[in-house]
Amino acid sequence: MSSENIEILRRANAAFQRGDLTAALADMDEDITASRVAPLPDIKTYEGHEGIRQMLLDWIEGFDGFAMSAEEYIDLNDSQVLVRFHQRAQGTRSGAPIEADFWFLYTFRNRKAVRLDVCLSKDQALEAAGLSE
Repeated sequence: MSSENIEILRRANAAFQRGDLTAALADMDEDITASRVAPLPDIKTYEGHEGIRQMLLDWIEGFDGFAMSAEEYIDLNDSQVLVRFHQRAQGTRSGAPIEADFWFLYTFRNRKAVRLDVCLSKDQALEAAGLSE
């Protein structure tokens, strides 16, 4: 099952890279819950596909030239996959380049992502998954 979950996320990322957010959300449960985990700023929980869209809009606010690519997929267990995303952008006001990695913890049920936790570090994501190193 876990390799299927990774394939689902690879498909979603490919759709996102094409700019097709509808296809990217196709394998996400309609009632998915997404959260930014502290110490990330603007801690908030988002619900459903519209919530995911809003989360993305909130995430890129204040940046130009935003790009995000999945760099690593880690199979944690039958229901959880950790993905390291590398993000690049420039500050809208400052023009300063910004580059960072973030860790997205996806939880699956019945081949649908039902939860997404966005974390600042791998250790934090593993702790959120209940798998602290």
